[in-house]
Amino acid sequence: MLCNSRKVCPKNSLEKMAIISLQIKSKASDELANIATKHIPFAVAKTLTQIAQQSQTEVRKSIKEKFFIRKKSGGFESSIRIKPATKTKLTAEVYTMAAFAALQQTGGIKKAKDGRLAIPSYQALSQVKKRSDSNSPSTYLAGDAFKIKTTTGQEAIAQRKGKELKILFFLRKSAHIDKRLDMIEITTKTVKDRFDAQLKGNVSQALNKKGTVGKL
Repeated sequence: MLCNSRKVCPKNSLEKMAIISLQIKSKASDELANIATKHIPFAVAKTLTQIAQQSQTEVRKSIKEKFFIRKKSGGFESSIRIKPATKTKLTAEVYTMAAFAALQQTGGIKKAKDGRLAIPSYQALSQVKKRSDSNSPSTYLAGDAFKIKTTTGQEAIAQRKGKELKILFFLRKSAHIDKRLDMIEITTKTVKDRFDAQLKGNVSQALNKKGTVGKL
């Protein structure tokens, strides 16, 4: 006799009830347990790591297309890294070592910690130079450059070349940074588009490799 929440059982029925625990154990069940505890986690970890690597490649490709990078190695692209998943930690990470990347991902206002932000003035992306000691605002000011105020009241660092006055940097308390980095969006799309098929393939490969398919 079975009792559930919808029926009221007679008092004496409790004396006739027994809780039975069944455990099915066989060679097949041992193999299934082995698959669940060993092969499947390995396949999942492998898949997560592969997807992270593919996302890393796609993010770096996007950076090449959207950012003007003069440094051929060790620059923004190489800062996009991954942390592989393991069988005991089924989490893979895609991350960047670049401190400025967070604002490039979200867009927003960058404020000067003190003084002013020195924003380079250039007419084309080809004029962008990697910031170094030789072309920093302080180095220019220590040379023949000087601070001025434009007709609109904008502070700037300028340099005179013959009769021409060249603006090197605009000095501002804050600056709007456009969103250009799509690291989150690219990684999310890569997971959505490729994870299921990749996992299915890795699970099948793991089972075939161990010969478990034919035994079960």
